[in-house]
Amino acid sequence: MGRLARRAVALTAIALLLTSCGSWRGIANVPLPGGPGTGSDRITIYVQMADTLALNVNSRVRVADVYVGRVRAIELKDWVPTLTIDLEPHVKLPANARAAIGQTSLLGSQHVELIAPKDASPEPLRSGAVIPMDSTESFPSTERVLASIALILRGGGVENLETIQTEVFNILNGRAGQIREFLGRLDTFTAELNKQTDDITRAIDSTNELLNIVAQRNATLDRVLTEFPPLIKHFADTQDLFVDAVEAVGRISVAADNALSPAADNLHTNLQNLQRPLKQLGRASPYLTGALKLMLTAPFSIENVPKVVRGDYLNVSLMIDLTLSALDNGVLSGTGVSGMLRALEQAWGRDPATMIPDVRFTPNANNVPGGPLIERGE
Repeated sequence: MGRLARRAVALTAIALLLTSCGSWRGIANVPLPGGPGTGSDRITIYVQMADTLALNVNSRVRVADVYVGRVRAIELKDWVPTLTIDLEPHVKLPANARAAIGQTSLLGSQHVELIAPKDASPEPLRSGAVIPMDSTESFPSTERVLASIALILRGGGVENLETIQTEVFNILNGRAGQIREFLGRLDTFTAELNKQTDDITRAIDSTNELLNIVAQRNATLDRVLTEFPPLIKHFADTQDLFVDAVEAVGRISVAADNALSPAADNLHTNLQNLQRPLKQLGRASPYLTGALKLMLTAPFSIENVPKVVRGDYLNVSLMIDLTLSALDNGVLSGTGVSGMLRALEQAWGRDPATMIPDVRFTPNANNVPGGPLIERGE
């Protein structure tokens, strides 16, 4: 029986070693058999702590100083230290229970204390519940108590208050006017800065966008930083050529000034005179394209070419006005016999109201009442 017992113990040790070799964290993290919170009907809750201090796995969990469970795991979940606690099924706590890490003994062992608050919730604490970080705390440890006692015994730095007071007095003494002026300027600066908060925010956002664009072009920046030093070296080696080029540009400038100075007045006058037709040309620019279409395809507009040319024939209509009044305006206008054909047509009985108007008596568009009808250029 002794040999069988030794073999069983050896096999158990080997099994424990093999099952825990991948995540071995010390003997304190080995699960202990038996004890509160180890049964199959246990309640499991999770507690978020800001600082787990020296708490270990398998630490005790107490309610009113009664041992009711254990800390099964200490993990980091979403960057928050989280305790996995197993409790006995008969433990009765409200859903808004609090948790605190306390010191079990002066030697440093710690435990978790579950506390029912004064405003206890009627809902019970169920398995799977999470006690958030704002409902957890830590009792003062022995180290903190001893450090506080040592601070009190050493005076707590009270002797430094006199030194601080003396230095502050030396700074402020005799400088009331300067300090008042400084505070006034500081107030003005703060007010102006407050007015520009939108601009500052926009500048920060623009800088962020610029940095994002720059970050997307790291390869280009690396290539520039790699290729730029040889370029700078080339410029340094050829600086004499740049100096000669600058001197040549200076000589060209002197020559141009000597050539243009005598004609400066005439050039200025020509440029002023050129402004007027250029201005009118700019005003006529919307109609210039249409005019060019008509000039290139006279006598037909380019849009009407498909309507005129029909295969091997052209659609052309011609209206010829051979009335005496039309011939008089078109042929005799401006001559000494202007108006003779018109008078002859009237003598034959033509009603003047149905005749083409006589150009000799047509009002000038530039001096007609209510005119001019044509806008003149400046």
